[in-house]
Amino acid sequence: MSAEKQVIFICSGNICRSPMAEALLASTSSTRELSFTASSAGTLGIEDHVANPDATRALAEVDIDLRRHLSRGITDELLESAFAIIVMAPEHEDYLLNRHQDTAGVIVRLWEFCPDGRSAGEIEDPLGCGLDEFRRIRDLIREALGNWLATLEDS
Repeated sequence: MSAEKQVIFICSGNICRSPMAEALLASTSSTRELSFTASSAGTLGIEDHVANPDATRALAEVDIDLRRHLSRGITDELLESAFAIIVMAPEHEDYLLNRHQDTAGVIVRLWEFCPDGRSAGEIEDPLGCGLDEFRRIRDLIREALGNWLATLEDS
């Protein structure tokens, strides 16, 4: 994996799950010596909002700083350079397929890389559920990302 690859995380507001995943991948990439550039955006088009305080706290507990994150919506320019577009829930995949059909071949369903197979079929949105739920989602995302990265390393 010598060429730099753009990985884009998509959730709804780009203030909880996708910024946590972006920061976790950036942290993992440096420890695994992978050449990924991580980015994130939301289907709701929310611009310039800071990450949810519980997301920031949950990542601070694992020495990752999310304080500079500002939300953004999805743009064609963002998607055109994507090696992988990682979605948190089926509605995010549906949004992309309905508005950006050319992304079909690069969409990754993160929940499929969770150890339990995520019978719920998504990485749940922790918004409004408190810090403990953000911690659980942080750990779930981290484990799923590790499993996804392992499939890339094996290929």
